[in-house]
Amino acid sequence: MGVGVIFSDTVIETTLMVKGIFKLPLHGLKGFLNLVLALMNVPLPYIYLH
Repeated sequence: MGVGVIFSDTVIETTLMVKGIFKLPLHGLKGFLNLVLALMNVPLPYIYLH
C-alpha cells in the first residue's frame, strides 16, 4: 500500500483552477506546478499519513 498524503483545500482548489485554465492532463499539471512553485521558491504544504 502507498502512503497517503493530505493537501490543504487551497492547494487543491488552485491546482484545479490552473488545470481548467491551461487544459493540462493531471500528469502534466503536476510537473507544471512543481516547476512554477520551485521557481517561486514556495514550498507545497502537505502531510504524509503513515
